[in-house]
Amino acid sequence: MRARATRELPPVFPDLTPSKLRQVRVRDYAIRFATGATISIVAAIVGKIIGVRFGGTLLAFPAILPAGLTLIQEEEGTRRADRNAIGAVLGAVGLVIFAMVAKAAFGHLNPALALTLALLGWLLTAVLLYSLLAFLRPDTCDRTKD
Repeated sequence: MRARATRELPPVFPDLTPSKLRQVRVRDYAIRFATGATISIVAAIVGKIIGVRFGGTLLAFPAILPAGLTLIQEEEGTRRADRNAIGAVLGAVGLVIFAMVAKAAFGHLNPALALTLALLGWLLTAVLLYSLLAFLRPDTCDRTKD
C-alpha cells in the first residue's frame, strides 16, 4: 500500500482578532468617517440636483471602502488591501441578493421574517462566493502571503 501525498491547504478562511481594534489610531477612524460623510453628502447633493433615484444609487457605494483600503495598504501592504477589496466585491454581490430578497419579501411577509431572509441571502451568497474563490484560487485567499 502506497502512502498518499497530502497537500496542506493554505489558511484561506478569514480570522477575527478583536484585539487589533485597539491598534487602530483615532486618525484612521477620522479619515474613514470623513470619507464616508463626504460621499454621503455628494450623494445627497446629486439627489437634489438630478433626482433621488440617481442620488440613491450613489449611497450604494461603500463609502468608507476607499479610505479603508488606502489605510490598509499603507499599514499592511498592497496584497492585504487587494484581498480586502476582493472581499468587498463578494460582499457587494451578497448585498445585491439582499436587496432582491428584501424587495420580494417586504409587503408579503412579516417584516422581521423578510429581513431575516434577506440577511440569510446576503450571508449565504458571500460565504458561497468566498468558498468558491478559496477552492478555485486558494493563493488569492492565503493570508500567509500578505
